[in-house]
Amino acid sequence: MSFARCIDTAIIIPARDEAARIAHCLAALAPQCSERVQIILVVNNTSDATAQIAQRAATSLNIDLQVLEVTYAPQLGVGEARRRGAEQALQSLPHLRHLLTTDADCRVAPDWVACNLRHLQTVDAVCGKVDLHPGEIAWLAGLDRGFQDQENRYRKLVQRVFARHAPNCADLDGSHGQAPGASLGFTRDAYARAGGFEPIPCGEDRAIIRCMREIGLQVRHASELRVAASCRLTGRAVGGMSDTLRLRLSGQDYFADDCLPRAGDLIRQAQSGALGVWPPKVAPGDCIPMRALSEHRAKLQNFLAKPLPAPAALPPQSPLQLPAHSGQQRIYAAPTTKG
Repeated sequence: MSFARCIDTAIIIPARDEAARIAHCLAALAPQCSERVQIILVVNNTSDATAQIAQRAATSLNIDLQVLEVTYAPQLGVGEARRRGAEQALQSLPHLRHLLTTDADCRVAPDWVACNLRHLQTVDAVCGKVDLHPGEIAWLAGLDRGFQDQENRYRKLVQRVFARHAPNCADLDGSHGQAPGASLGFTRDAYARAGGFEPIPCGEDRAIIRCMREIGLQVRHASELRVAASCRLTGRAVGGMSDTLRLRLSGQDYFADDCLPRAGDLIRQAQSGALGVWPPKVAPGDCIPMRALSEHRAKLQNFLAKPLPAPAALPPQSPLQLPAHSGQQRIYAAPTTKG
C-alpha cells in the first residue's frame, strides 16, 4: 500500500510572506501528525523564503508536508489559498475523510488534531476558539477592554437570539460562536456539499460555516479546541484580524464585529421568522458604532426577557370512518383543505 493511501486527514495552511512564523506553526503540529495526516501549505503571492523554510522545518520535524507555490490576483485572497489547498487534498488523497485548516501565524494546541477528529465523528463541521498568543499580548496594552467586554456581552445576546429563532442554530447559546479560519474542521462530505471555500480576500471562514448551516449540516463550536493567534498589527488579509486590532488601538471610534446586527433589525427578523443562520454578515453601513453598543444590548436584553409565544394550537381532529368491510378500527385524521 502506498503512503498516500494511508492518509485520511489533510491540514490546509495558507501562507503569504510567513518566513518568520511558519516553522513555529509546523512545530506545534508535528507531534500530532501521524502517518494518516498530510499538511498542505499553500504559499501564495509570496516574496520571501516561506516555502524553503517550511521544507527544511518539515524535514527536521519528520512530517509529511506538501508545498503548493501559487500566484493569483490579489482580490482572491486567503479564500483562494484555502480553496486550492482543499482541492489538492481532494484530488490527491483517495482515502481522505477530514479536512482541517489553520493559519501560518498560529500555533495549535497539543491536542488540536485529535480534538478535531473526535468531534468530526458526530458532527459535520467543528469551529475552534482562537486566543491571542500569550507571548505577544503585551502589544495590545492600549486596547480599550471596556469596549471589548461590551462587545463580548452583546455577542452572547445575539447568539441567544439566533439559538431561539434561527434555523439550525440551537447549539449556539452558551458556545463561543467563533468560526475562524485559524481553526476549522470538516468531514470530506460536508466540505463538498457546501461547495468549498469562496475565493475572497477575507471572510471565507464564516461564509462556509454559514453555508453549511443553511443546507442543514451540523456545526459545533468547541471551546476545548484552541489555537493561539499572532497579535501582529500588520497582517496579510485586508479586513482581517490584524486590521481589526490596529483600528481598535488607534483611539478612533470604530464599529462592532460585522456578524453582530443592530438590535432592532435582529428583533424584527426574529419576530417575522426571517432570521437567517449564524454567522450573519452585516453590511458596512449597518454595523453598530461601539459607543452605541450599550443601547443595543439593552434592547436585546428586554426582548430576550419576554417569554416565547406559545405554539399555535393544532386544529381539532375529526373521526374518519373506514368502510365496514375493511376490518380495521376507526382512525383519526386532521381535516385537509385544498389550495
